[in-house]
Amino acid sequence: MKEKLYITGHKNPDTDSICAAIAYAELKNRRGENAEAIRLGDLNQETQFVLEYFGVQPPRFKDTMKPQVRDLDMDDANAITPDISLNKALSIIEANHNNDLPTVDYDENLLGIVSLTDINSCYMEVWDDRVLGRSGTPIENILEVISGKVLFRPETIRKPDGRMTVFAMRPDTLGDGIGAGDIVIVGDREDAQLDAIERDVSILILCGGSDMNEEILARAKQKNVTILTTEFSSFMCARLLPQAVPVSYVMSTEGIVSFSLDDYIDEVRTTMANTRFRSYPVLNHQNRVIGNVSRYHLISGKRKKLILVDHNERNQSVDDIDTADIVEIIDHHRVANISTDGPVYFRNEAVGSTSTIISKMYFESGVRPPREIAGILAAAIISDTLYFRSPTSTNEDRLMLDRLTKIAGIQPEQFAEEMFKAGTSLENRKIADLLNGDVKQFMIEGEPIRVAQVFTTNLDHMESIHDDLLEEMEELRIEKGERTFVVILTDIFQELSEVMVTGDYAKEIAEAFDTQIVNHTFIAKGLLSRKKQLVPKLHQAINAARGLV
Repeated sequence: MKEKLYITGHKNPDTDSICAAIAYAELKNRRGENAEAIRLGDLNQETQFVLEYFGVQPPRFKDTMKPQVRDLDMDDANAITPDISLNKALSIIEANHNNDLPTVDYDENLLGIVSLTDINSCYMEVWDDRVLGRSGTPIENILEVISGKVLFRPETIRKPDGRMTVFAMRPDTLGDGIGAGDIVIVGDREDAQLDAIERDVSILILCGGSDMNEEILARAKQKNVTILTTEFSSFMCARLLPQAVPVSYVMSTEGIVSFSLDDYIDEVRTTMANTRFRSYPVLNHQNRVIGNVSRYHLISGKRKKLILVDHNERNQSVDDIDTADIVEIIDHHRVANISTDGPVYFRNEAVGSTSTIISKMYFESGVRPPREIAGILAAAIISDTLYFRSPTSTNEDRLMLDRLTKIAGIQPEQFAEEMFKAGTSLENRKIADLLNGDVKQFMIEGEPIRVAQVFTTNLDHMESIHDDLLEEMEELRIEKGERTFVVILTDIFQELSEVMVTGDYAKEIAEAFDTQIVNHTFIAKGLLSRKKQLVPKLHQAINAARGLV
C-alpha cells in the first residue's frame, strides 16, 4: 500500500478548512494515492450543518504528527489458533521468516505467543511417551503430521490418554507393553493389529501404506478404535508424532508485550529497549491482532506525509509539525512562516476560498466531483466569501460555485441563507465556544495579536452577552500571554461588524477605522474580512501607537 498522505486545515477549523481537506483527500484517492483528511480542532455549527446536509462524515481528529505504530511497514500477523500443531507452526515461521507467532481465539483476540525458541526447546526436550494425551492433541494434528488417511473413525473417539508406542514384539511376549488408551504404530502384521485392538488402544496407525482386512477392521469398529494409515515408516511416524502437539502446550501466556496502532514510536522504542522479545504483536481498536513489529521496523524513522490546506503558518497548524514531512500546501492566504525540508508543491491563489482552488484542481484533472463533494465545496465557497459579500471574493469563486451547485443540485442563495442561520444560531452556544471557534493568532509588528470572528444574522442578539464576552476575552488574553484580543461580530446581511478589543492598542485600532471606541467596542461598516480588511488596520494601529505614522 502506498504511504498515507494526511491532509489538514488549520486549528479551530472553519467550513472552508474542513471541506477543502475532505475534497482534496477524495481527489487524491481517485488518482490512486492513499490520502486521509484529518482535523486539528472541533467542528463549528456551520460546518456540522454542511456535512450533515450532504451526508459526509467529518474527518478524524488528530492533534499530533508523531510517528505511530500504524505508520510502520509492519509484518503480517500470521496469527494461529492454539490448537494447530507444532509442525504447522514451524512451517509458518519458516515460510514467513517470523520469529514469533501470536496465538488467537476464533475472534482473533490475543491469547499468547509461540516463538521459534519455544518450538526448538520442545524438540530438544525429552518428552515422556504420554505427551499427546497430556497436551490434548486432536486427531487432526496427528493426521496432518503423518500425512495420514482415516480407515475408521468412531463417532466418539476414545481419548488418547495412554502412551505412544511401536508394536515391535510378538503378541505372546509383549506382556503389558501396550494398554488401553495407547497410540500404537504397527505395520502389516495382522496378529499385531488384532492384538492392539483387543487391548483397547485409542488409535492404531498402520505404517508403510499398510491396509487392514475387513474382519480386523470390523473388530476395530466394535471396539471403537480409530484406525489411521500412513506411507511413512514406523521410524518416521514415531519421530513425527510428537510434532502433533498443539502450540497451546508450549505457548507463552504471561508477560506478553503488545502495541496498539495509536502507540507512538518513541514509546515503542523505549518498551523494546526494556524487553527482550524478538517481535511484538500489534492490536487494533477491537483488540484483534493485525500485525507484528520488531526492532528493525523502527530503523527507517519515516515521518508522516502532510498536506496543508487553507493555511501556511506554523502557529495555525499542528503543534509538532516539525515531526512531519510537508509535501504540499494549497492556500489562499498570504505566504507566512512554514518551512519545509525540501521542495514542495505550493499552490497559492488570490481567491476567496481554498475550496475554489480545490474545485479547479478537480476540473483541471478531468475529474467530476461527486454530488456530496461538489456540495461541500460549494458550501465552503459560500461560507468563506460570505456569499460574495466579502472583499476577498473573485470572479473565479463565482465561476466555480456556478459549476458546483449544478452538480450538487442546490440553489445557492437559498442554501446560503439556511447555512448562515444554522451557523450563527446562539442556541446552546457558550461564550467560550464563540471566542475559541474561528480564532487565529497573528504576529503583527512583533506583537502577538489574537483575532476571533463570530458571524451573525442579527447583531442585536449579541447585546445580552456583550459584558460576558469582554470579561472572558480579557481572561483568555492574559492566559495566552497576548497583547491584544480582537473579536469581530460580523452581521452578514447588514455587511458591518461590531469590533470588541481588550488589551493594548484599542484606541488606535478604532482610529484606524476612523471612529472612536466606547466600552471596548466600535462599529466598522463594510468590515467582513479578517485577513484583507482587519489585519492591515492592525499594522496601521500599532505603528500609530509607536509614532511611526
